[in-house]
Amino acid sequence: MNRLNLFYISAFLPLLLIIYLNIGWPFAVVVPIYAFVLLLIKKDRLPFRHQARHFQMILGLLVSTGSFFVYYALVPLFKSPALYGGVNYAVYILGLFLIFFEFSATREAIAPAFLLVATSSTSFMSQWLEHHFSGYMPHYLALIVAILNGLGISATHYSNVIVLYTAEGPLSLGFAWACLGVHSTLIFLIMLVVTLLEESVDLRTKLVWGVAGVFGTFLMNVIRLVIIFVADFFYGASVGGKLHYFIGYVLFTLWLAIFFYSFSKKQVLSNKIVAIWQKLRSVAGRERGEV
Repeated sequence: MNRLNLFYISAFLPLLLIIYLNIGWPFAVVVPIYAFVLLLIKKDRLPFRHQARHFQMILGLLVSTGSFFVYYALVPLFKSPALYGGVNYAVYILGLFLIFFEFSATREAIAPAFLLVATSSTSFMSQWLEHHFSGYMPHYLALIVAILNGLGISATHYSNVIVLYTAEGPLSLGFAWACLGVHSTLIFLIMLVVTLLEESVDLRTKLVWGVAGVFGTFLMNVIRLVIIFVADFFYGASVGGKLHYFIGYVLFTLWLAIFFYSFSKKQVLSNKIVAIWQKLRSVAGRERGEV
């Protein structure tokens, strides 16, 4: 088994532990898997890297082994840190690079490590945003109520409560900050930033796709809430509550797949068009030379 294959097998194995420990929370699984995908994208660059020296390999072994004990360093900072989650995996990946490649190759670990650490910090980001922007929640509820009324569902809102006028009578549903989908939005935005930074495309393309990603995520959250309230209206709060648990994960994963697939296909098409245009220019140049 060559060095590169051993590196990727070693990088993949902790994902099994992450899936086992976090199977009930898809975000905790999707992000590390995506970080591994970012590593796979770099596969063509790594064979040209020299092997690590012995001292660096020992340091890498210590770092990768220590990644399994990061939990104890996070306990004072987080209320309920994962026993093995994104931060652990980020440290582990850094250790693997130190084991298998020259030190300069650790720059290839920056994108997946940043993704893992940043997404693990979204709870702090959400708390900061709540402190500064929770006053705008009634405006968001007004948008949801307008859509529900447009669908023929009688609804009103006051403060942070939406009232659905069902056949059995009014149904009041409290609306918390977490219901806005801020957490999933932050995770998607971090994944979006990392992906666009890794792509060798011009700034204008990155900005256009960035805006599309933000708008699409906002729209997906609106759709999520409308689906939940429609379920509440027709089937009761118990059914809506069950739907509330998983519909966000389903829509988020679907939107993530659609967005990045569309982005990758667009880039492939753009590269083909550029290649064809360059070929045509080359042929035209030769013909003018012959004339």
